[in-house]
Amino acid sequence: MSNSRSFDRAADIYDQTRFLLEPIAKYGIQAILDLIVSKARVLDVGTGTGRISVPLLERGVDLIGCDLSNKMLRRLQEKLPSARIAQADASLLPFPTAHFDFVMTVHVLHLIPPWREALREFRRVLKPDGIYFNVKTWDAVGTSIRGEMREFWRSWLKSHGVNAYLTGVQRNAESLPVLQSLGARLTEVEVIRYPLTFTLREELERFASRVYSDAWDVPDAIFETSLQELRIWVEHEYGDLDQQRADEVRFVIDMARFQEL
Repeated sequence: MSNSRSFDRAADIYDQTRFLLEPIAKYGIQAILDLIVSKARVLDVGTGTGRISVPLLERGVDLIGCDLSNKMLRRLQEKLPSARIAQADASLLPFPTAHFDFVMTVHVLHLIPPWREALREFRRVLKPDGIYFNVKTWDAVGTSIRGEMREFWRSWLKSHGVNAYLTGVQRNAESLPVLQSLGARLTEVEVIRYPLTFTLREELERFASRVYSDAWDVPDAIFETSLQELRIWVEHEYGDLDQQRADEVRFVIDMARFQEL
């Protein structure tokens, strides 16, 4: 049985915490559309509430969304009742072999401990010469304040006996060799770079609200202490919590085109 992370507990707040920012809506969605050939069958694995799949469906893409969380899928269908969905784990897809032209994931692989099995499943359900898209809508460019905050918080927890590191794919260096071993030719498509703006107070409040899945399993008592330590560190490193900050991020699509082995 897979222990991939279900987002059932986040279904009611997900769309309020993962925004479809203008660069994503205007340029990212169009870039995906430009890469999908006419009349292609598309599988969106980890589709969630349809943040990316609904705009594609509204533009006529022949897409099925699957997700481990039934509650997230219900939210998707509230937005678009005609959407075709399937509750499924990425590592055990309920679809025929060689059925899809494209498989897509968006910020999902880091949540799947059996990610190698999932990549093999993507390969199985793709037609010969099918393409797998791994989409990152806000991939950090260089040093990221938000990334440094998360790394401090996780490191502090680990030093106190709590592991908040996710066990799926953390870097391309892990997944790309596996994709190559499955017969993939790899291409990176950078669509746009843009500033992701925030204040440190807003980020601290996001940590406190536990919208990030790596906070869900942290015991309450040590979680509260970790927030206090994170705030002390942030104030020491960056000062004013209400100053507008920005991380440079990019919308990027990692393409894996499969060939016969």
